[in-house]
Amino acid sequence: MATADPPPTGVPNPIHDTEGAAAAGYARALVAGVRTYGWVAETVMQLFGLEWVRRGWADFTLRRPLHAGEEISVTVSEPGAIAAAAGGRVVLEGDVGVGDAAWLDELDPPEPAAAADPAPVRPSYVVETAPVGQVLRPLGVYVSTAAARRLVTDDLGLPSSPVVDVADPPLLHPYFLAARMAPLTRHNFTYGPTIHVRTQIQHLGGATADQEITIGARLVDVFERNGHGYQVLDGVITGRGDQQLARLRHHTIFHPRGTVMPRTATR
Repeated sequence: MATADPPPTGVPNPIHDTEGAAAAGYARALVAGVRTYGWVAETVMQLFGLEWVRRGWADFTLRRPLHAGEEISVTVSEPGAIAAAAGGRVVLEGDVGVGDAAWLDELDPPEPAAAADPAPVRPSYVVETAPVGQVLRPLGVYVSTAAARRLVTDDLGLPSSPVVDVADPPLLHPYFLAARMAPLTRHNFTYGPTIHVRTQIQHLGGATADQEITIGARLVDVFERNGHGYQVLDGVITGRGDQQLARLRHHTIFHPRGTVMPRTATR
């Protein structure tokens, strides 16, 4: 059963509350797409094992909105097609696999760098003024063992997961890694409601708790489609000693049609 998103850390995305969702044309708040992926990942781990968490990949697209209170049906079929459905509609679909993804070398993230404070001025932009090519100020977060367990119990509403019992410190849930780009973008820019569209993520060795995780990215593309403003970012997630834990490509609608971009924010 899909549950409402937990209280946000950092700058919230209005698409996950009723007012912000209404501004983007939705009747109800949207459940975060990466949480849908987190529930799918539980089934993937049952079939592919923790080898997938340590050195596997996923490429998933959010097809339709999911709302709290809806029952989700997850399917994973050979050789690795994934799907999640709710209310008779597909809300997520894609592919997963073990090893390196065929598209891994296409990603162009920046070199790992130390976390930085939020930008003193967090600009807003539209398609015509987007800073394509800009490297974002990295965002850091320390994840303790207790926090790693709360990702499972509080964020996903699950009693347990293979990732928290396999080692000490535990592995971080794949959902957490896939969810890092949204707070990173709001660490750098000012947005209204944004809609997660697609994530391509490659795990690079198994991210564990009890360390600071740093997220960096480069804005690689911006375009308009059906009145929406889309953006694509290539990111890198690093841990202790700049060890790369994951690379990912993150696709979002950053300016839904009919919405007004908020003013640039300062701190």
